[in-house]
Amino acid sequence: MKVNILYLYLIPLVLLFGCGEKQTVARYTSWQSSQTEEKIIRQTLRDFEKKYPNISYQFQPIPGNYTEKLQLMLGTGKAPDLFWLKGDTSPAYMSFDVLEPLDPFLEKDPDFEIDDFFPVFRDAFKYRGKNYGVAKDFNAYVLFYNKRMFAEAGLDTVPTTWQELYTFSEKLTKDTNGDGKINQYGFVIEPSIDIVMPFAYQNGGEIITEDGEIKIGNPAFIEATEFMMSLYRDGIATNPADVGAGWMGDVFSRRQCAMAISGAWLIPYLKDNAPDLEYGIVELPRGKRKATLAFSVAMVIPKQSAHKEDAWQMLSYLSGKEGMKTWTESGIALPTRKSVAEENGFYQDSLYSVFMKSVDYAKLYKVNMQERWFDDSQAAMQGIFYKKKDIAKTLQELAVTLEKYKLD
Repeated sequence: MKVNILYLYLIPLVLLFGCGEKQTVARYTSWQSSQTEEKIIRQTLRDFEKKYPNISYQFQPIPGNYTEKLQLMLGTGKAPDLFWLKGDTSPAYMSFDVLEPLDPFLEKDPDFEIDDFFPVFRDAFKYRGKNYGVAKDFNAYVLFYNKRMFAEAGLDTVPTTWQELYTFSEKLTKDTNGDGKINQYGFVIEPSIDIVMPFAYQNGGEIITEDGEIKIGNPAFIEATEFMMSLYRDGIATNPADVGAGWMGDVFSRRQCAMAISGAWLIPYLKDNAPDLEYGIVELPRGKRKATLAFSVAMVIPKQSAHKEDAWQMLSYLSGKEGMKTWTESGIALPTRKSVAEENGFYQDSLYSVFMKSVDYAKLYKVNMQERWFDDSQAAMQGIFYKKKDIAKTLQELAVTLEKYKLD
């Protein structure tokens, strides 16, 4: 039944684009989020070519609508031999049996050293006892703060608890130009389910179960949402839409807020858009326990690949010590291997060391549900923030709605 659900979605695309053609070389596919990212990918591939000159391949990045195009290629027999898979949607692909188990390759390749990966990522793409992907990199939510704003508010420490996050936000919210309107907020919040998740984990909840179900209507999630909403309701936090910004990083770079939650992707953004901004990074303020949300991307081989051995050789290099070192040394992404993190100096770096600390208690963002679950969840969160809907009732109703998106 699960296979039918996937391919019913793809039937119109199959009819439109026709059947696959015989491949002559291994094809490698990724998304393309920036010129910087593509430049580093191509450098890593050039290094691979030097080491393995006898392996022929084509690099074919997908510039937009990555998921839809990837599903189309899988459904029409034109899937690449090696491709990136978003960690949050990976359980669906693993359960639909379209990916090649990697355990035979891992057993034949002891130099790959799977135990070199941080535990949370070593088994990140395991399903029913089999490995279907390798975590090529990761990111995690941390707290960015504006050092100058903190100094001007007389704050010489950073918030380490929920209560301190609230009181610091109060002190940092100001009308700096005297026109009677707030133009500097203590905090910025996006009404997004993944922003609340780490706080729900901190509150003692198990939000994403081992089999990928979402637990949203429980007290831990409701209380975490109420806390986040209190910052916004009390006027000491803003959201991007309220100040004409596109996302939290934009608000932070414009100096419209003193604190923001983000991953390491904000660092190169600030370098390009706010090079003079004095900022620091710390772990998320804790609740009953430390917790944050971790994101990862898998490198996978489809079952339909005609070049599995070559694809594995590419995967082994690109997510091995050499390839991962090149891919992550600029800081565009963070290494999932302990040895690479050490070699690239991330433990010593004042910014990236925070992400390394977070690995020990990070919760992986990986959901075994149809992707529509996220759209419905976002609509519910926006209803809470923008329409002031009752938090407990909205989340409990959402929990019932999400039952229909379960894949197992």
